[in-house]
Amino acid sequence: MKKFAIRLLGLAIAFSSVAAFAAQGDIVSVYIQTVSVVTVAFGGHQAGDMEIRILNGFTMPAGGVSCDSNYITTLKANDPDKKLFALLSMAQATKMPVSLRISDDPSLAAVSGRCSLLSVVLGQ
Repeated sequence: MKKFAIRLLGLAIAFSSVAAFAAQGDIVSVYIQTVSVVTVAFGGHQAGDMEIRILNGFTMPAGGVSCDSNYITTLKANDPDKKLFALLSMAQATKMPVSLRISDDPSLAAVSGRCSLLSVVLGQ
């Protein structure tokens, strides 16, 4: 009986420690409400991080992506030359829809619980 209990405990530990994996997905035809670059570190942000607010939020893409459905935050290191920021700013100014590739990988996110931006396609 003692061996059985030890094996059962081992199985419980093994199944409860299954690692979660980061997911990626596409958000199609959304509009940018705001896009900004943080200039001074505050509230979990570091200077240079980018924050994007999606107008009316977005639907989570298929594939297991899980994050805040209104904001996307990206580390400064993920957009060092500000090309993504420039595309998003243009989309916001012209009210052009965009498609965004996002990831819920915590190592890429500027704020815990938010997805980070991987790419932008204008006009879709």
